[in-house]
Amino acid sequence: MKKYYEINSGHLFSWCFGLLLLFGLVLSSMHSYLLFHSLAEVFSMLVSFSIFLFAWNTLGFTRERYLIVLGIAYLFAGCLDLSHMLAYKGMAVIAVDGANHATQAWIAARYVESLSLLAVPFLFKRRIDHRMVFAIYFTVSGALFLMIFAFKVFPDCYVGGTGLTPFKIISEYIICVILIAAGIALYFRRDAVDGIMFKLLLASIGFTVASEIAFTSYISVYGPANMIGHLFKIISSYLVYRAIVVHGLRAPYKSMFRELSASKSELERYSHSLESCVAERTRELEESNRELRYLSGQLVTAEQKERRRIARDLHDSISQSLSAIKLSVENISSNLSGRLDSKDKAALEKIVSMCKEAIQEVRRIIMNLRPPALDSGINATIDSLCREFNSFYPDIRIRKKLEVRDDRLPEEVKATIFRLLQEALNNIGRHSGAGSVNVFLSEANRGIRFEVIDDGKGFDPKTMPDSKEGGGFGLAGMQERAELSGGAFYIRSRRGAGTSIVVTWPDDKAGGRFASAG
Repeated sequence: MKKYYEINSGHLFSWCFGLLLLFGLVLSSMHSYLLFHSLAEVFSMLVSFSIFLFAWNTLGFTRERYLIVLGIAYLFAGCLDLSHMLAYKGMAVIAVDGANHATQAWIAARYVESLSLLAVPFLFKRRIDHRMVFAIYFTVSGALFLMIFAFKVFPDCYVGGTGLTPFKIISEYIICVILIAAGIALYFRRDAVDGIMFKLLLASIGFTVASEIAFTSYISVYGPANMIGHLFKIISSYLVYRAIVVHGLRAPYKSMFRELSASKSELERYSHSLESCVAERTRELEESNRELRYLSGQLVTAEQKERRRIARDLHDSISQSLSAIKLSVENISSNLSGRLDSKDKAALEKIVSMCKEAIQEVRRIIMNLRPPALDSGINATIDSLCREFNSFYPDIRIRKKLEVRDDRLPEEVKATIFRLLQEALNNIGRHSGAGSVNVFLSEANRGIRFEVIDDGKGFDPKTMPDSKEGGGFGLAGMQERAELSGGAFYIRSRRGAGTSIVVTWPDDKAGGRFASAG
């Protein structure tokens, strides 16, 4: 409330001070009309030059290029007003006869001002070369000055004893029409300028139209109509000054930096749009990841089903057939033992030995395809693999910590754990030189965590080739298999510090995420 009172008090003081100045100018006209005219024109010229200086010096801070056009227009209109004042009847500064030259300069200045105001609304948001604009106004204004004062070819505007010429009166009405058109154009493009600036410019155009109408009816250049016209012109100049200079300095975000504020708003809208787009893309990516994990799980499940089918077929067909052949040969050897020479008996024993080796090989293949222990649970499978490993490497001690129930793991994860442990133990036995191995299977961070840690010589994972020696599928294969089952694969190792292989799976039932490896 206090701020509102201060603002309105400031406005009231400004208006009161302005009215006092106008009243003082009217009083000065009673003493000397030439003094009144000079003061009115000086005030208008100061406004014109200040608008130019403001626009020119803020050129590097604003992209509202229409301001520089307006500033240059008022600069040269002010120069023509200066020639009008110096050539005014009674001034005797420019050596001319009568009031014609001063009136011609007035009309020329008003044409420059009105046409510029009409052009400005069409220049909003456009790129403008200020040097080209300056050159055009300099050329046009210079030509008008020469036409009036040097070559004297500009149409007469005032004839002594008669008053205004038809050209001058018609020109004033044409200027009024141009100004009205400028106001209409400004109204339709009002969204491109600040609201306060729009209102002040529109009011300024209105007072300029009133001023021009007043200048159509005077006979004497010292008459009351001429004075009223100059008073309206003073008000118009003051409104333009308030719109561009005062408002432009006091409210930079509403005038000089209005486009920056608009750019900020546009950036915020774009940021919100980008955030929504990112959120939508993230949801789509999460959905795609869920579908990919589901398809990967289905692929692993299908692979395990096919392995189980092949293992069953091998067991039920080839393995059984080999066992039958072995029994048959043994029966034949037993029944004919008294009638066979040593050579035939050795051949039958060799066949039996080959059958035993073939049966063992088939069992090994079946074990690799689908270990029967998996049907008993993942914990039993890990125990079986560790016992088998110790039978080959009795000097390496294995410690196990298994804390996950079988019903917590889908089939594809069980099969993946089996393959990863099989490959990890194979690599440890062949290459690590370890003395102990730790195998952990636990629930952590709302997911399943599987670890194989040895205290061997270690290696640099970045320089380690993807070895497939011994039929293994190497580190890349281990990572690919883990990720195919929906897990995240990590390996940590350095020379002399052992190796740690960690695989984590999210707990889809609990809505968890991948656990961290460290």
